[in-house]
Amino acid sequence: MIYLDNAATSWPKPESVYKATDLALRRAANPGRGGHKLSRETAAAVLDAREGVANFFGVEDSRNIIFTSGATESLNIVIYGLMPAAKLIVSTGYEHNSMWRPLNDIAKRLGCRVVYINPFKELSFDWEEYRAALDMGPDLVTITHASNVTGQIYPLAEMASLAKACGALVCADVAQTAGVLSLDFQELNLDFAAFPGHKGLLGPQGIGGLYIAPRADLVPLRLGGTGSHSASESAPASRPERFEAGTLNVSGIIGLATGIEYINSKRLGVICQHELDLRQRAVIGLRQLGAEIYGPDHSIGVLSFNLPNMDSSELAYILDDEHGICLRGGLHCSPRAHQCMGTMERGTVRMSPGFLNTEEDIDALLSALEQLRGVD
Repeated sequence: MIYLDNAATSWPKPESVYKATDLALRRAANPGRGGHKLSRETAAAVLDAREGVANFFGVEDSRNIIFTSGATESLNIVIYGLMPAAKLIVSTGYEHNSMWRPLNDIAKRLGCRVVYINPFKELSFDWEEYRAALDMGPDLVTITHASNVTGQIYPLAEMASLAKACGALVCADVAQTAGVLSLDFQELNLDFAAFPGHKGLLGPQGIGGLYIAPRADLVPLRLGGTGSHSASESAPASRPERFEAGTLNVSGIIGLATGIEYINSKRLGVICQHELDLRQRAVIGLRQLGAEIYGPDHSIGVLSFNLPNMDSSELAYILDDEHGICLRGGLHCSPRAHQCMGTMERGTVRMSPGFLNTEEDIDALLSALEQLRGVD
């Protein structure tokens, strides 16, 4: 089997991640919920993991890293946590449904005005359109750092700087860039950053995180036991407990931290370049096959394409069923992207290589596509 669907979830994981996750599951007691040895050891392991994640993203105080089930929960924490104070939100980029659906919900149910813009015009960025949106005085600007459909990268640093100058809070969805591009949340001056653990960070599924800047605050999305201030009827003010009610996914947290250790050992720049090289190899071959390719060359490793006269979901199914190649067809949970691209009806086939993929994997995909084109 050839796996090229790392934008959905990375696979396989480094062996160290499997081992660390298994060990944590066998040893994990509930951190902060008891004074016995296992609880104390687990709490220490979670703290070490939190500090490892914080260091990876340039966060000085690890208490500002909140563990969640993934980027979807993280974005929900931000969007609903700003209600009802936020009156206007500007959303930019090819939003994933994890961003788009909660934004639509608060617009319909809670009366918050949400304005969607897409400043990318072909290969250039329309700064005038972006500044015009900021002139409306948004309370929050949400930025999808890179599209999960095309891999197109938005100029996050410049966008965040302009938004902050206008007095807006900034939330970045870095689901496709965490573990691929270098990210320093504090240097970028972000208020919030949502990231999954199971994609580029090479951790297990069901784990992720949210960065909340020291100056920012939110109404907690979930209330319950935190292991501290148990006599209080309200959530504690202290972080991270304020946003981590309930039992933590300890094995997932340890697996995520181990994935980051693996990335650090291989070097982030090396990983990114490898994925880009594989993408470019695929682009060259796909063009020779007459495929339609979506998005610019300035991107991460994600690549969407279509073959003439073939439905994307059907093509992805055939590649899996007959050739053992795992890609994804359809809309990729990002209808806004497909509306802008004009591909709502057929979707696209998405290829997303990971660090453990090889040139031979790309060549096998191109060979299979050539055979299918010949049959057509």
